[in-house]
Amino acid sequence: MKLPELLAPAGDLNRMKYAFAYGADAVYAGQPAFSLRARENGFKNLDDLAEGIKYAHALGKKFYLTSNVIPRNVKVESFQKALLSAIDLGPDALIVADPGFVGWLRQVRPEVEIHLSVQANTTNYLTAKFWHDLGVRRVILSRELRLSEITEIKAHNPNLELEVFVHGAVCMSMSGRCMLSNWVTRRDANQGACDNSCRMPYRLYANPEPQCENYHEHEGEFSLQRTDRPELDPIALDEDTWGTYFMSSRDICAIDVIPDLMAAGLDSFKIEGRTKSVYYLSQVVRSYRMAIDSCAAQMEQGVETVKIPDEVHRAISFVDGRGFMPGFLRGPLPQNYESTHEDAPGGCVAAQVVAYDSEAHACRVNVKNPFSLDDPLDLMTPSGQFPCEILSMKNFKGTDVDCLHPGTEGWVFLPENVNVPTENANFFFFVKRKA
Repeated sequence: MKLPELLAPAGDLNRMKYAFAYGADAVYAGQPAFSLRARENGFKNLDDLAEGIKYAHALGKKFYLTSNVIPRNVKVESFQKALLSAIDLGPDALIVADPGFVGWLRQVRPEVEIHLSVQANTTNYLTAKFWHDLGVRRVILSRELRLSEITEIKAHNPNLELEVFVHGAVCMSMSGRCMLSNWVTRRDANQGACDNSCRMPYRLYANPEPQCENYHEHEGEFSLQRTDRPELDPIALDEDTWGTYFMSSRDICAIDVIPDLMAAGLDSFKIEGRTKSVYYLSQVVRSYRMAIDSCAAQMEQGVETVKIPDEVHRAISFVDGRGFMPGFLRGPLPQNYESTHEDAPGGCVAAQVVAYDSEAHACRVNVKNPFSLDDPLDLMTPSGQFPCEILSMKNFKGTDVDCLHPGTEGWVFLPENVNVPTENANFFFFVKRKA
């Protein structure tokens, strides 16, 4: 059977390399001015893109250029010029949202493969067919679709590639077409400058008189009630010590939906998170790689009920987020706003390996969270995650220590029976399990 593509975010060249090391088939990246990631974007110029594309192709992988900004008149010519220059570098496809630019690309560079961005909000099979007839090779479907709707779109367009988001942050607006950031901080989300205003903490204040500056903080519990529909239940405004997060959705985690998505014959499973850490990216990509490969093996064997292995659930439990939900894939479920951050229940990253001394059998590490000799640790590698004993540790001064602290570097000494392939050691992590 044809395996779906596992598509990972690449915020910069380093994160791209980790994505490939942990099992991604392709990555997507964009230039700051012309994709929806203007901040924390490491692909600053054509040289960065050229290096990324060359690296991907050397591995037999794919590199998609995200060019999904919705430009205003002042940016049209510069966008066209940038696209033509980037096309010459040989990306495997362009991810585009603006209809005008889709039409323009079909005229001036008809050989270029075009993927329609999720920003175009494709939610039905007629729209999908329209784009396919226009020359679009793949449509990235809206996050708001149920699985039954996705399979119906595929049934009506069997020759059109379909891509769906399976993991990552969810925008309160329709697939990210939001104006809240622009209104609050004058940073336009649709130009790649979103400051995540919807996810920030807010407090509720009382203003007893119109145009009165004597604000004072509310006390007690509060809810929102539709004044035109009093029969509807009030919406609780949950508030913790930081504030209320009414507009902050939980993250999509479609691990348990992977068998159904594969059975539907979808072409690409996409992970969100170009600004996430290399550890987050590696652990998530590894989890979905294992899920896809396991489901494929079970389907080949004719297993009637395909199941996600426990190891996949364990791996994803080491990922922080805002709490997980299947989104709309399992039906018209409501978004969940109970919290803005949840610690990973399985544990957390302790340190990232930055170098390996094979003679001393020691890893030089960049410490992310505090850990000691007595902590239960795993060594996380592209080929697996397994318990790992530590014999001793040294801090950045070379002094023997019992504990290493975040923001520092140190050395971790391993038993000789721990196999550390030297060619891949820089992609390893030490992961601290919950006691």
